[in-house]
Amino acid sequence: MLSSPIYTLPNFVSLIRILLAPVLLWAGVKGHSSVFLWGFAGSLLTDFLDGFLARLLNQQSKLGSQLDTVGDVLTGFVVIIGGWLLWPELVKAQAWWFLILMIMLATSGMVTLIKYRHLPSYHTWTAKLSTAVLGLGVWLLFSGLSPWLFRAGIIVLVISALEEIAITFILPAWRPNVPHVFRAISLRKLAEEK
Repeated sequence: MLSSPIYTLPNFVSLIRILLAPVLLWAGVKGHSSVFLWGFAGSLLTDFLDGFLARLLNQQSKLGSQLDTVGDVLTGFVVIIGGWLLWPELVKAQAWWFLILMIMLATSGMVTLIKYRHLPSYHTWTAKLSTAVLGLGVWLLFSGLSPWLFRAGIIVLVISALEEIAITFILPAWRPNVPHVFRAISLRKLAEEK
């Protein structure tokens, strides 16, 4: 399932998302809201494409999983900063929701870092759903259209983060691409049988 080539199309797509993070930050600092929104849309597209291409081309790898996670973390960080710089009133109006977002992401990441010295990189089904709903929700929020999908995305993110924390406690050793907590349970059972 996991291959080892470094120079793959999915890894290149993940690298594009990583390189888009400073562009988003620059757009936020310079007040270029349309560049920020379209750059963020491009970042969301690459987040979908890298995993899709990795599965389609059978090029899933530990490195690819980690690049995807780094892209996710950087994008999340600069979107919050850029959103604050560009739309401070919108962010203030949703402050509790943004606080929940930051607490859940930090807690999930810290639990895994403490136990394994790795970011989660589990890419669970709930994380994928959370990314889709929350990403579109943030885009709609910052576009001034509606906060409701953003709030729904936060609820899905809470479920996803709790699942990642559970997976971290269940797995005997870190591994990428664990689609759900039930897979973590079966991996633990397999490790215990050895």
